[in-house]
Amino acid sequence: MTKNKDNSQDWNGSDRRQHKRIKKNFILAYFDKNNPQEKFELTQLKDISKGGLRFITTRSFPQGTLLGIELKTPYISETTYLEGQVLDCTEKIKNMLYETRLQFTLLNTQAEFILNKLIEYFENKESGL
Repeated sequence: MTKNKDNSQDWNGSDRRQHKRIKKNFILAYFDKNNPQEKFELTQLKDISKGGLRFITTRSFPQGTLLGIELKTPYISETTYLEGQVLDCTEKIKNMLYETRLQFTLLNTQAEFILNKLIEYFENKESGL
């Protein structure tokens, strides 16, 4: 962003994200780490990166809530377990649907490996490799 004389800001084309986002509609299940027996099944992933993901939830989660994620893709036969902290939750349809942004935390070696391979696959596919 650059400041103008009138103190407004213009987007200068640079992206503040550390990781490239992959826009794919995978299916996932999620749960609050403080209440793991209450699992929310089958929701839609909007996008994913090495740093986190954005997905649709049926309830609002406060910033900082720790969530467990079970990611299923057609490219990996097993479910990948991820966990992260809610950065933001925005209501999309009043009292019904929320867009939740999550930053990954404490990824185990296997989850990190699978996530990296999945993202690498789609980055190569987009660039024609």
